[in-house]
Amino acid sequence: MPEVPIPAPLQLTLETAPAPELRARLGQAIGEFHSRTVPTDTRRFALLLHDADGALAAGLSGALSWQWLFVEAHWVADAWRGQGLGRSLLARAEAQARAEGCHSAWLDTFQARDFYIAQGWQPFGVLEDYPPGQARHFLRKSLVASPKADASA
Repeated sequence: MPEVPIPAPLQLTLETAPAPELRARLGQAIGEFHSRTVPTDTRRFALLLHDADGALAAGLSGALSWQWLFVEAHWVADAWRGQGLGRSLLARAEAQARAEGCHSAWLDTFQARDFYIAQGWQPFGVLEDYPPGQARHFLRKSLVASPKADASA
């Protein structure tokens, strides 16, 4: 793609470590642009499990928008893995999304594809070599019961 000249009086700068405030401002600008044509009502939430000392043992953060749940982050500490906490958090997030009117959910992962498939999620895309030598998998799940086929058909 050919480089397009930057018109005066604009100046191009490279931020090698952009501040969170800058990233938030860009996200806000995109949201304002979208809100002109598509109603936007993103609600964020987190489900957290703490141990007896108050340390984070597991958590899931998500965003609800356009009747979809996006699982942003989902993690269980090594000491607590294998006890069903990841499944429990995911099921609770799905229930929260349903309660707030979401019909579907999506996420991306590069290490836990099989875990999500075992929970009923379906792959819909893959980005090869991201991170290098691995693949980022995109999965989705319907959160509403599918209509049953008409038995008389």
